[in-house]
Amino acid sequence: MEGTKKLGWLEQLKIACLKPREYPRLLQVAKGRVVVFFIVFSFLITFLGVGVDMIGFTVSVGGTRNFILNRLPDFELKDGVLEMDGRLNFEIGGIHIAADTSQDKVDTDDFSTEYAGEIYFAKDEAVLRMNYTQPVTYRITFSDHKDVVYNNQKMLSLIPAIRLFMVLMFLMTWIVQILMYLFLCLFISMFVFMNQRVRNEAVSFGKVFRLSIYARVVFSLIETIGSTAGIAFFSGSVWMIISYLGSYQLLGMAFVRTEKKSEKQE
Repeated sequence: MEGTKKLGWLEQLKIACLKPREYPRLLQVAKGRVVVFFIVFSFLITFLGVGVDMIGFTVSVGGTRNFILNRLPDFELKDGVLEMDGRLNFEIGGIHIAADTSQDKVDTDDFSTEYAGEIYFAKDEAVLRMNYTQPVTYRITFSDHKDVVYNNQKMLSLIPAIRLFMVLMFLMTWIVQILMYLFLCLFISMFVFMNQRVRNEAVSFGKVFRLSIYARVVFSLIETIGSTAGIAFFSGSVWMIISYLGSYQLLGMAFVRTEKKSEKQE
């Protein structure tokens, strides 16, 4: 019993992914270790889904400085007007950034909820939209800043701020990942708990919710890796249904085994 309470993070991950028959052991893990497991795992899937993308993009463009000077089209913001040689369209860390100065205004119909956030630039304005809990839009009108003169060279001074922004975006994504994960666990736990009640099985909601954290692990890992690899299936509704039903099945099986084991011991 004492050994189970001190079950390490990697062993918990191994059981969650590969040994569903041993799920009842996870009910004996100390609450503090469950919390640590969840925090580390949520960080892992956030890093695999967003961090890897940020690092990969930075490496592919030769670093932030090289991107600004050699990969980013020449641009100048002067007298409240943005001019750019060509267009810009890329994604980094779940943020979509696009620029088209042939258009006076940003067409908000181009925004998509597929991204964590989007930044669009047009000749007269820039529009930022974040899609974390609900879409929130910020609009910057360049005519309100006619005294500002900005270009590629001056943008170099923003490199520390850009890096800080990327860190903040990662942390915000991590927090959202935690909230969404817990919400899905709560959703699945309610159905399993009601199912146990219908069957007159004496089990607490707390135990169901605790095991739901582990039941979601393998599907979250597969989804994150698949999405990072660019496989559209793992961001579609079919996979979502498979993921939910699979988690529900793992969680339900764990409590069936737990109840049977309790009956034998009695």
